[in-house]
Amino acid sequence: MPFFKENMRARRVITRSGRGIRGKFPSRKLQKQVHWESPLERDAVLQFEMHPLIESYQEQPSEETYYNEFGNACICYPDFLLRLIDGSQVLIEVKRKVDLSRTKIKRKLELIALRFAQQGRTYRILSEDQIRREPLHTNLEELWKATKAVRIDTSVHSAVNGLNNHRLYTTAELSVLLGDEQMVLALIARGQLRTNLELQLTPASKVWTALNKEAGDGAFLL
Repeated sequence: MPFFKENMRARRVITRSGRGIRGKFPSRKLQKQVHWESPLERDAVLQFEMHPLIESYQEQPSEETYYNEFGNACICYPDFLLRLIDGSQVLIEVKRKVDLSRTKIKRKLELIALRFAQQGRTYRILSEDQIRREPLHTNLEELWKATKAVRIDTSVHSAVNGLNNHRLYTTAELSVLLGDEQMVLALIARGQLRTNLELQLTPASKVWTALNKEAGDGAFLL
């Protein structure tokens, strides 16, 4: 059985030889600091933070056992555990393009994936190309900046509640109704509004309320 404690890391965040860039992400979704071990992990956290179907996530969630080619037990630590709003969970490994090109690392990941599949657990590798694909990555950065640039007060919440839940708006329209474009972006970041983040955000982008189920949930591919 995996070693897992809610909201606790299974190991300290480290980098090879104690070097490299690492830091903390101030998560609004979790109301805590999330540790990351590389800029790529930080960018993955940004996806988890903004994804409307991810309820919560945990870095370094568990100590896991898998078996190598000789049947020997080995230890690994998935980078993240995602908890989705439908109750399912996904273990995530974040990997750079250069790492995925190495035979030894690829084989290790295959063996880890095999072990989790045998346990009936979902395990996914997020590559550099997936995490930093455009225009999604730029859009998410803009949303995050907007959350720090504006203050959403009760009057804004009231205005959002007064929107038609059965129609599509444009960013430009909502900028007028809600104050400015940064406010619209901040509300998308917080999940109160939805848009297609796989398309470049412009004043003409279609935006809808979270209650407009016909328009979709605004989720993007992980």
